[in-house]
Amino acid sequence: MAVTAEEATLPPYRPSRPLPFELVQHIGIFFEEKLYTQALNLLLNIITTGTIHPTPVYVPSPQHLALAVTFLVHPSTTTRAKTAEQEEAVNVSLRLLRLTNTLAGPVSAKFDTAFSFIHFQASRHGRRRRAEAEHQPDDDTKPLNLDLAQSASIWSRAEDFWHVVGWAFNCSVLHRERWEKWQIWLEYMCEVLEDDWNERKRMRDRTPNSDDKVLKDSLIFRYITETTAGHGRDRRMLRAIFADGGSASANEFREVFAHELKKAKQDKNTKKREVQVNINEDQYGDYLTNDDDSSDNDNNDNKNDNKNDLDTAPKRPTRQSKRPRRGTRAKDTKSTDAADPTSTVYALSDVSSHGGFESLALRQRLLHLLSAVAETLPKAFTPLEELYYLFVENIRHLPLPVFQALVAPSVLPYFSAEECTTLCECLLFRIRESAAPDTDEVYLSQTKLEECFLPYAASTNSVVDNTKMSILLETLLILLANSDMLRVTTELQEAVEEGIQNRAFKVQTETKKSVSARKLEDAEWCWLLESGERLRFLVEEVLPRADDLDE
Repeated sequence: MAVTAEEATLPPYRPSRPLPFELVQHIGIFFEEKLYTQALNLLLNIITTGTIHPTPVYVPSPQHLALAVTFLVHPSTTTRAKTAEQEEAVNVSLRLLRLTNTLAGPVSAKFDTAFSFIHFQASRHGRRRRAEAEHQPDDDTKPLNLDLAQSASIWSRAEDFWHVVGWAFNCSVLHRERWEKWQIWLEYMCEVLEDDWNERKRMRDRTPNSDDKVLKDSLIFRYITETTAGHGRDRRMLRAIFADGGSASANEFREVFAHELKKAKQDKNTKKREVQVNINEDQYGDYLTNDDDSSDNDNNDNKNDNKNDLDTAPKRPTRQSKRPRRGTRAKDTKSTDAADPTSTVYALSDVSSHGGFESLALRQRLLHLLSAVAETLPKAFTPLEELYYLFVENIRHLPLPVFQALVAPSVLPYFSAEECTTLCECLLFRIRESAAPDTDEVYLSQTKLEECFLPYAASTNSVVDNTKMSILLETLLILLANSDMLRVTTELQEAVEEGIQNRAFKVQTETKKSVSARKLEDAEWCWLLESGERLRFLVEEVLPRADDLDE
């Protein structure tokens, strides 16, 4: 039978079946006895049975999948793991979760049931649970009999999805060891949210005259509408995505698990036993030491650990530092290996203030998801235009390296050309000077670029604002050229040159500044000059010319 074009575009998901009752009970016993890897490996063996596509795949129960996600980030299986069993549970869980998403798909695997946040359900005396029980079988919602599947699970500890997102991005700046674990979790969740949204869009498109109910059942839409912020829902989601480890972010998005930042205790007795014994050289290892002394030392260490449970990573090296200006260090210090925030090199050479490129890529990925939902469900969520205003509010004042990484089309991959163009244009309307004319044109064109943006400076004499405007113009020139909507003409070249000169002139206001501020401004000047040179290079050497079209 020939495959239709529609069938060819479908994901290669296999038909799915629930696990037999006996297997569910057997695996549940493994988990309850804390034989994590045995249970997970058994699930892996079951789901990989058979290699032919039409063969049904047995899908783990939602309880098993929910527990596997908790394993990825819970301190007892990550930063405070005590046994090889606990450490291996993370690796096997990730393989199982990805394989389930690949083979069965998020809808058939009932990720909407498995990945539900239930933090506030306990105080509702079961009213919501009874309502959900009418639509879902008890076997899918009955938790396993262990703490990691109930009160200690991520689904119970976190208020909602955006609480976890905000805390994870705070960790990307403040607590790098925890970020390594949260990054894995967030990458997987983004993959699931995207696949779930795309599959439900295909389901809607395959059903004639269908409404948007199937899309409203998607995980991302549920995470949007089930947030706890009420009227300030949308702004809270954006604050979570742009959490930077500052005092406001750290207070709003706190750690998910109790004492999450506490590190594992080192077994000092074990280390002593590793000392080599050589009687001829009078080396007796620890055989002449007093075990009681060791116990006393351990008790003292425990007291110190309890005292410092909530100390964040950046504070410890600050206490040990001998710099004379320790008391004046900013409260929003970002990470242990971050330089002084007043340092020119730190401020303008990398994206550490927001966790690095891996963190920025995930932030952009979430922005893309919100943009897709707003475009498809504007009445149920928010109009796309209003969402981009929120984007601008949060991106407008970011440090230069972070700003450039988010808007440049060649740095991060998750914004489409249309999304990037819309974002840049919204930012330009916010940054440009008031003398720049308005236009009735809805979509960006070369004429609009030449008349409304290219020749003008920013509304302030700030070097940073004028540099950001120049970076945005670079991006729009490239995006228009890539869409075959731009040709270099004399008018375009004149507009580019006029804008470069106007922005340079605008920032030449002399003011009294400290030495450190002057150094910072000098570095910002370099960014502005380099951006101007790139604009000239684009119109002179790179972009297609109108003469080429005539030929």
